[in-house]
This record gives sequence, C-alpha cells and structure tokens, in this order.
Amino acid sequence: MSRWPGQRRSDVLWHAARVTAAWAAIAALAAAIGLFAVVDRKYGLIVAALVLVVGVFAADPILLVVAAFPGIFLLERVGGGGTNLAVADALVFVGALVCLLHIRWKEAHHLRQFLVGILVYEATLILIVAVHPNRYDIVEWFHRMSYLAGSVLIGWVLARTGRARQAFRLYLLGASIIALLAMEHAVTLHFKPAQWGLYQKNAIGAMMWVAIVVTQVNPSWTGVSRRQARVVKILCILGLLASQSRQAMVVLIGVLCLAALMNPEVRRRSKLMLLGIIPLAGFLYYDFTTQAKNNPKFNTVAIRLDQYAAALKVWHLSPIFGEGMRFYNLPQFSNVGVPPSVIIENLAASGIVGSIAFLACAVLLVRAVVKLPREVGLLGLLVLCGHLTEGLFDIFWIGAYSAAPMIVVGVAIGMADMVRRGIPLPGRSGDRAPLARAGPAVAGGVVGGAVGGAVAAPGAVAPGVVGAAPAESSSVTSRAARTVRSRLAAPASRRPPAPAG
Repeated sequence: MSRWPGQRRSDVLWHAARVTAAWAAIAALAAAIGLFAVVDRKYGLIVAALVLVVGVFAADPILLVVAAFPGIFLLERVGGGGTNLAVADALVFVGALVCLLHIRWKEAHHLRQFLVGILVYEATLILIVAVHPNRYDIVEWFHRMSYLAGSVLIGWVLARTGRARQAFRLYLLGASIIALLAMEHAVTLHFKPAQWGLYQKNAIGAMMWVAIVVTQVNPSWTGVSRRQARVVKILCILGLLASQSRQAMVVLIGVLCLAALMNPEVRRRSKLMLLGIIPLAGFLYYDFTTQAKNNPKFNTVAIRLDQYAAALKVWHLSPIFGEGMRFYNLPQFSNVGVPPSVIIENLAASGIVGSIAFLACAVLLVRAVVKLPREVGLLGLLVLCGHLTEGLFDIFWIGAYSAAPMIVVGVAIGMADMVRRGIPLPGRSGDRAPLARAGPAVAGGVVGGAVGGAVAAPGAVAPGVVGAAPAESSSVTSRAARTVRSRLAAPASRRPPAPAG
C-alpha cells in the first residue's frame, strides 16, 4: 500500500488493519444473516432488521424517531406469549430510546410538567407488579411507559429538531392510504363496515378521526399546506364513513365542537364541517336505534355490557390491587376479554389503587396541556381530550394506533417549549406572516425592534405574542425591525478629532 508524502508507515498499517476488520465484520454479519435465514426465516428477518436499525441510527438517528409517527399504522404483531406487541409498539419504544439522547431537560419546561402525571401513574403500577409478579405485568409496565411517556418524547424531539413537518406529512400519507383501503373494502363488501385482519373498524375509525382533527385545525407549525390538508381531510372523512365506527364519529363531533368553541379561526374555517355534523348525528341516532330494535340481545351495546360485567366480576376478586395488568392472558381468566373501557379495565387490572392513579394522571396531563399557549397547545388539547374520551368506550392500552394522539401532544409541547425560549417556529410554505422569531419581541408586533425608543430585553417574549404583526403592516414592520437591528449591530463610528489650530 502506497503512502502519502509525510505519512508514517505505522499509520498506513493501522488504516489497513481497520479497513480489513470492517470488511471482515461485514462478511461475518452477512454470513450470520444467511445462516439464520436458512435455519429459521423469522430469526433471519430479526437479525436483518437489527442491522438496518443500527445502520439508520449511525446515518441519521432522528430518522428512527420520524419513522415512529407513520409507523403507528403497522399493527402486525411481533413476539408471542406475554409479549405480543405490535410493530408500532416496537417502533415507538426504539424511537423513545433514541429521544433520550436528544433531550435537554433544562429546555423542556412544559415537557417536565407533563411527565409528572405519567411518572406518578407508573410509580403506582410498580405496586401492582409487586403484588402480581409475572411476565405479563412486567411487559405491560414497560409497554405503558413507552405508550405514554415514550410517545410524548418522540413528539417533543420531532418539534425540537425541526422534523415535525416531515413526520406529519408521512403520517397523513399513511392515513390517506388506510382511508383508500377502507373505501375499497367497503365497496367490495357491499358497503358493510370496512375491516380486514387486524384493521378492525374501530381501529380504522381511531386512525381517521385523529388525522381529520390534525388537518382541520392544521396550525402553521405542522408544515402541511392547506391544499394537502384539504385532500387528506376529504379522504379520511370518506375512510371514517367506510369504517362505520360510531364511537370515532361521536369523538370527532365532540372534538370539532370543542375546537370551534375555543378558537375563532377554527370556527371560521369549520362552517361546512359543523353543518355536516347535523346529518351525521342524525345518522348515528338512526343507526343505533335501528340496531337496538332489530337485534337487542346481540348489538354492540349488549355485547359491551356483557364484557363489562365479566370484567367487574374479575375486579370483585381483588378490589384493591386488581388481578394484574393483562389479567385476561392468565389461564383462569381465559373466558374474559379485554374490556372496552379504560375505567373498567383499570379496575379489573389494577384495582382501586391503579384506577385512582390513572384518574390523577389524566387530570394532570390535561392540566399541563391547558397551560400551553393557545396558539400551539390547541391541537394537543383537542387530541388528548378526544383520546381520553374514546378510551371510555374502547380498548385503551392494546391498540398500538393509540400512540398517535400522544405523539401529537408531544409535538405541541415541544413547540410550546420553543416559544418559551424564543426559538423560531416552523411555518408552512406560502404563509405571509411568520411565526415566532428568535430574539426579543415587544407589543405591537415588532420583533427585535423598539417601540417609543424602548428596546425589549434580549430573549424576552411579549406575553401572548406567538405570531408576528398583521399582514397589512408586515412590510413596514420588517423594514423597521431591519433598520433597528442594523443600527444596534453596527459599531458606533467615531469622528476623527479636528486638527489643532
């Protein structure tokens, strides 16, 4: 091997040894993957997936975090026995581990407040694991920590690293694909509820209503253009109707009404949606009453009441600490399914102690999101309230797709922490009025400038100022701000002294 001029022979040998070792490792890894693929295809795929994850982490660690958001649509199960988690759960868990390396806790004021409720709940669940020490409880403890805290960490890092726009676009693309598949299945099944495999109608409905809310509110920091949001919204509405998920429709109606009450801008843009709520509510009432009359013993309400009764019998066996998380996997409760209500599920699984902890957690989470600035926290508050409401009438912990609302909440929290530190928020392309700018902001919409000769303190942000000046005064404001900044930045020129005499 030839040497560069001035390069020592030992350096050349060391470089050659490193290259040889790297290629030897690659060859050994390829041979191992081939061997596993021949012996057992499942293990071969697992090893290949691990290699892919390591490669992606080395190239772009945040890409694993971005992939976790659209990955919530992957409901295929991995593992067996007590594990039995979805691919989406694995992506969220891996993404959360990566996020721990990219969070500066001193900058995460709102995130720390939000995590208090989750930590209180998880600490209480340790008692349940101690009372029922089995693999189901241990796996479910980590699953709930990943589901609640991990999803929020993913959203926060997406916002803080500027990758929220990419993640939202991929998520809405996945929702559009699911909507198209739901419409195709509905037509094929002669307009019966669209569902296939693990994509049950209520799972599809839960995916659709979150995407509809995101596209309807569509704050500028999502980076989704209004035209894209409109197309995705129409597709997801059709997908929701194809799924015929009544509980998702009820949640969507409540969330849209809450959004219209809390934000005049959303109310102005939601007139057509609000008008569509009236016939939708009429359809839900007609469908419910018709099914109750024609099939009173086997309609969905009767089936759920039977599931509630079975779960409450399990709770009566251990009212204080319950029978353990994932009790329905135990042999003695093989005839009891997962109760479609987070309250009754918590009673049966963790008893009165766990139920009180969950209620306290829900209150603390909502309270933390309510404290966010309305301009960035509205979407997170709507999605969180809708998710908790949906959990009253559906399976809460098992559905991997339920991580999407928590990721959206995490993005909103991340944006709020950026506003708190005066960091610029991303905006969608084509918007005239910029969002919050880094640096001082004063009343009147002048960012980084002065009003009446008074300059704002560095890093101070005027209360309630998230956007910039109105559109009609943006040019004057920008010119004034540029002038003041240039004068402040330029060093004061000194006039040379006059010659003597």
